[in-house]
Amino acid sequence: MTTIVHFVLRHGYFVVFAAVFARQIGLPVPAPGFLLAAGALAASGRLGLISSLFLAVLGCVLADWIWYEAGREWGENVLQLIHRFAPDPETADRRSRKMFARHGTPLLVLDKFIPGVDAVVPPLAGTSGIGRIHFLAFETAGAALWSSAYTGLGYCLSHDLDRAVAYIGQAGRWLACALVFAVVLYAARKCARGCRRSSDFRAVTISGGNPMASGRCAQPSNTLQRSER
Repeated sequence: MTTIVHFVLRHGYFVVFAAVFARQIGLPVPAPGFLLAAGALAASGRLGLISSLFLAVLGCVLADWIWYEAGREWGENVLQLIHRFAPDPETADRRSRKMFARHGTPLLVLDKFIPGVDAVVPPLAGTSGIGRIHFLAFETAGAALWSSAYTGLGYCLSHDLDRAVAYIGQAGRWLACALVFAVVLYAARKCARGCRRSSDFRAVTISGGNPMASGRCAQPSNTLQRSER
């Protein structure tokens, strides 16, 4: 962390913007470390907190917007390119689609805290046909939350950044577990509904067919009885 702090101190705000943009575009850059450093330097008065946050949010939104537009333009090809780097591309693709179908664009608010998920959500939003204004609103909210969390943590723990890094690792694991739990719960609920519908269908079949059909068959005999009277 000391190296990153000195690097940010030497090159200023541009490094904060570049690190966040590079991370969101897909390069292996430890952007959270740069945000922690920016927060620590802001606490000591060497950087402006608002300026650092603004540039971090701008870099995040611009990078994710590029992926969003790529999803709108090339669709499935972009998703295949991203999932190609996963250990099991088919499983990763199926899981990400299920997750986005469950949560939709609000997922953009929290996806940046979970490595891997944040890479696929913007292009998924593009392939889903979500409007630009709608995307940018949720994307900006998510970028602001993510940037503020790391920068604020660096600001509050400016004298102990190693502990801040430990907190980041713990938070990432908890969020990943929570997201996996949500997906499993959603799949279990769908499976339970499917089983319930299947059992209802078998019950109707065993009882002698469709009750609606029986009602329609009974109607002519009532009409016949009224005509005989």
